Parts: sequence; C-alpha cells; structure tokens
Amino acid sequence: MRTSRKRQNKLNKRRKITIGLIIALTMISTLFLADLYSSHNVDAEKKEAKSHTQHTDKKATTQPKQVKSKKEVKGTTDDTAGETKKKKRRKTKQNNTDITPPAKDKVVYLTFDDGPSHTASRKILDLLDKYDAKATFFMLEPNMKKNKDIVIEMAEKGHALGVHGVTHEVSKVYRSPKAFVEEMNQAISYIEDVTGIRTHLVRAPYGSHPYVTSAFKQAADEEGFILWDWNIDTVDWKHSGERFVDVAIYQTKQLEGKEPLIILMHEKDTTAIHLERLLKYYKENGYDMRALDESMQPIQFK
Repeated sequence: MRTSRKRQNKLNKRRKITIGLIIALTMISTLFLADLYSSHNVDAEKKEAKSHTQHTDKKATTQPKQVKSKKEVKGTTDDTAGETKKKKRRKTKQNNTDITPPAKDKVVYLTFDDGPSHTASRKILDLLDKYDAKATFFMLEPNMKKNKDIVIEMAEKGHALGVHGVTHEVSKVYRSPKAFVEEMNQAISYIEDVTGIRTHLVRAPYGSHPYVTSAFKQAADEEGFILWDWNIDTVDWKHSGERFVDVAIYQTKQLEGKEPLIILMHEKDTTAIHLERLLKYYKENGYDMRALDESMQPIQFK
C-alpha cells in the first residue's frame, strides 16, 4: 500500500513538473511571439513613416506654384503683352532692314550706274520728277567731277547717291582689296565734298560676282560699305533701242511679290530716251518707285 502511494506521489510530482514545464514553455513562446510581432510592427511603422516622408518631399518638389489672383494674372498678362509688343517693335524695326515690302505694297528700286552724264542724266532726272519717282545713282568719280552740278541736283531732289569707283577697270579696281577700297573711298569723298553727304552705298563694277571674293567683302565690311547688286538686269548697256524696257517688264512680272525688285540701268542716252515707257508702266500698275537707303539689307549675288 505504502509502495503504491509513493509511486502515486512520484507520478503526481512528475505530472506537476511536466505541466509546469509546458506552462513555462507556453509562456516563453507567447512572450517570444509577442516580441516578434512588436518588432515587426515597429519596422512596418518605420517603413511607412519613411515612405510618407519621401512622398511628402516629392509632393513638395512637384507641387504646382500657387495660383495667382485674377489681378496678379492680369498684371502678368499685361506685362507679357507689353514685352511681346516691344519685341515685335524691335523685330519690325529689324525687319525693315530686310526691305521686303508688305504684300499690299508694290515697290521697285531704280538704280543707274556709270553716271553722271550731262545729257542722259538731265533727261532721267526730269522723267523721275514727272512720275514722282526716286532712284539711286552709283557714280564714277571722273564723271562726277565733270558734272558736279548734276550730283548736287540729285541730292537736292532726294535721290540716293552711291559710288561705282573710279576706273571701272577690272585690272585696277580688283587688283587687291586695298585697291578696291581706295577707289570707293575716293568716290565717296568727292560726294561728301560737294554735297555734305557721306554715303556708304557701293556697287562693285560688273557686280560682286566673281570679282568680290571673301577678302574683298571683309575689306568692304571693315570700311562700312553696303554692297548692292541687282535682281533685274535690263541689259540696257547692250540694247540700242527700247528692248531693255521689255526685258525689265518681263522680269518684274516674274519676280513680283517674291523679293525687293532692284533694277539695273545705266546713265546713257538710249536709256534716257526710252525710260519713260518703263516709268509709265510702273506708275499705271501701282508700283512705288523708291530710292535705296542705308537701313536696307542689300541684294547680293550668291
């Protein structure tokens, strides 16, 4: 009996110990899981907080500017409009140097080379007066000296004065850039002496191509020369009759509305005799006949 009780007591003790161990292990497991869960939550919260911070920073960076009031917007719009107008005015002023006339305007620029001539120039000036036309004269210094009074009359009547050099000889005027500049300056100085006008309008003898190379152009630019070629060649130097008038009218029709029309003629008797028909054509067809001025971008051969 005693033995049986002892055994029973031992078993009870073992059960208690086992139960105690189970309870202890359960508690330890519970605490461990709770701690693990807590750590996980903390990490999650940290990540969430970091993510929120980044999102906030990004939002602050990309957030649009504060909307201005109507008054502020109006003021800004007015300022912008004002700046646009200023730029437009500046551009318009700059565009004047492009000399492209508005579509509604029909303009031709009459130019005469090699003068003045005592007989031809007088007739040409009278015809220009008759048709209320202005022209540009590219003159040679020796001819100006022979016809000083005509040069003065041209200036007084509002025509543009330009130079064509002194010799008109390829071997001399194009001997070097320096020779070219010297000839033009000699003619320019004469015009200034007799009229008080310091012109910069220059037409190279036979045109800028092929003689006016880059070296010549650089020398001309340094002197402030404005080199003018043409885009309508009447070839009046070649034709003995009024054929040059037909050539001018034909080319005018071909180029109408495309670019400024710069017409090449010469101060010779045949040109003076038949010029009226050309002036009459331009007048009747609504063309304004103007003189070149130094604000214009010149037509030059490519």
